[in-house]
Amino acid sequence: MKKMALFAVIMLSVLAFAMIPMSRSAPANPKLKYNVTPVQTQFVEAADFSSPQAATGTYLPYDVDIVNGEYFANGGEGIYVAVIDTGLIEDWRNFLPPTANIRTDLGRGWSYDVVWNKKINDFEWKPNTKRGFITDDVGSGHGTHVTSTIAGYQRSTIGVAPHMVQGVAPKATIIPILGLDYWLVNCPDPTYPGYHGGKVFFGGGDDWMLTSAIDYVASLAIANPDWKIICTNSWGSSEPSPAIRASIDNAISKGVIFVFSAGNDGMAGMGWPGAYPEVISVAAGGWTMQMLGSGTSNPPAPYRWYLSDVPEKLNTNDALDNNWQIFLTEFSGIPNAALGQDWKDLDVCAPGSYVVGPFKPEAYWSGTAWVITTTPAYYGLWGTSMAAPHVAGIAAIVAQYFPYFYQGQMHAALVLGAKNIPLSSDVKYAYDPFYGPAFYNNDHDAGAGWLTLDNAIKGATVVANP
Repeated sequence: MKKMALFAVIMLSVLAFAMIPMSRSAPANPKLKYNVTPVQTQFVEAADFSSPQAATGTYLPYDVDIVNGEYFANGGEGIYVAVIDTGLIEDWRNFLPPTANIRTDLGRGWSYDVVWNKKINDFEWKPNTKRGFITDDVGSGHGTHVTSTIAGYQRSTIGVAPHMVQGVAPKATIIPILGLDYWLVNCPDPTYPGYHGGKVFFGGGDDWMLTSAIDYVASLAIANPDWKIICTNSWGSSEPSPAIRASIDNAISKGVIFVFSAGNDGMAGMGWPGAYPEVISVAAGGWTMQMLGSGTSNPPAPYRWYLSDVPEKLNTNDALDNNWQIFLTEFSGIPNAALGQDWKDLDVCAPGSYVVGPFKPEAYWSGTAWVITTTPAYYGLWGTSMAAPHVAGIAAIVAQYFPYFYQGQMHAALVLGAKNIPLSSDVKYAYDPFYGPAFYNNDHDAGAGWLTLDNAIKGATVVANP
């Protein structure tokens, strides 16, 4: 993060991006209580791979810069990161770096075959244990976006030389796992909830799909005791599940380290499993200068604010007259005592506001037709889903230096590291078309504080040498 002179940017150019509505036209099956829907998505640029060219360089996005990822460009080597999410889009190879280590041979998926059953006058859900990890056309690119935060991604657009965008832990080995899925199925009953144009849309995951995914990660740890596995999870529910928790605890006992998003319900409470005290839960923060930048963007034209340099010291004034350059988003899940959640259940905060990466929205009803996006593009996403993989990448790098750490030690190290940068409630304003005023947070609303890679290493050193 270099100290750069700030300069004015025409705000209308920022607002010119197309917005993607996140309202959905059909309720999910009651069993599908886990979801990965971002708070908001924003189209940035279309991808263009029509004329393959070698990348001209690798650039640092603000969200990796603001956690000091520039010092760990080769981070994560030898560490496995299991991404339990929506899998990877079919043409993920066009978007993830050619150097990314994606273990497709270890990729798995659990889902259902959904068909209408005339005898019961309802849909029949038949378990599919051979689903695979590739996202269907009607599905979301959420898992691909999450993976790109860790591994980085290729950027190829019309008029701009292809380049790479660095992830938090570019050398980590990714295990793609589909634990949440999407279905757009024919329906003969026009009175069925969510019926449009002869079809019904379902999306999400249930206890069986996700316990199967977690148990699979545990089995990999058992079969490969020399592997260190970080499991990142950007999904959750408004209610706890004993089955999910039992699978998590079993995997932890086998040496797997779990990172979970805290949920997007703000003061209403954290989501589960993120609220379980044994996992590392992550709140979503932002940069006060997001959407504006710091005056430097690589490549320089057209201007891309999210490749701007972030000041090394986050407690410095910005162009908006803030004396801190980080803030807690208003949607980030905060422990709710009425739900039995303790303030210690929320651990750390990381970037989760306008994180750019490859993505495609799930199918939705436009009012006249079902819209299915088959061409992925580059999007900015908001959500604690975006924050969790930053922390998973940080944990992967910590594991390089401390491979003997288990869940408890990693948890303690990251919390201790985050205490070095407590989030201030003094931020006055953050430019963001969706969340303009900065959220005035209280102590612990962002967990222990803002986590950076260097502070995580410092925390781990203390834990390792008490």
